[in-house]
Amino acid sequence: MRKGIRITSLLVVLTLLLLLSVRWAERNGHLDLRFARIDNSCQLDSALIAEILRPYFGVSLLKLNTDSLKSQFSALDGVDSVFLSIHYPNTLVIALKTGEPAVILSYPDRTVPVTASGAALPVDWGSDSLPMIIIEGYPEDEAISSALNLLIKRNLGNAVSIQVDSEAIAVSDNGIRVIIDYHRTSDNWLTWQTIRTNIAGQTGEVDLRYTGQAVLRFAEGI
Repeated sequence: MRKGIRITSLLVVLTLLLLLSVRWAERNGHLDLRFARIDNSCQLDSALIAEILRPYFGVSLLKLNTDSLKSQFSALDGVDSVFLSIHYPNTLVIALKTGEPAVILSYPDRTVPVTASGAALPVDWGSDSLPMIIIEGYPEDEAISSALNLLIKRNLGNAVSIQVDSEAIAVSDNGIRVIIDYHRTSDNWLTWQTIRTNIAGQTGEVDLRYTGQAVLRFAEGI
């Protein structure tokens, strides 16, 4: 019994010493944030990252408001998720997951890089190597989403040119303009794949918006 009391007393003393040591270290700035490591920042602007972190340097890691810090990083364009881990005595690791630019949406007044799911990314994340979808007028979001899905799921890349307007999706495939009903994009594209080898060379346009039939129009000048 006395042995148990001695062990308990020793544990209490050690706990108190540990708490006092932590208080001393914090009071003397030994637990203040001094270093931050950023993982997977990809194309994020380092100046924006530095601006978020600046107020937290010199703050005790024991008092760090991680929820606020995560919210600020999550608010950056292109950031999908944020994971923070504290490494005592003075280091913070921020692991970021960012969107990957897949397509450029080209509007009359601007260009917007987007992910494969359509999430907008910062303008400077775009590149000339990305496929482009041209947006004319004011099409519904569903039309743009359907065009994006067509390009991504069919792995069309830069093999075709895609244009979206308020009436339809137009795909230029080997010089033939294929008009697609954006409500039935997948079915229309499968139809085109089925008939494309039978289309005469002088055909300039194939309209697939009419259920069960393809309307062919000759190229201008023929």
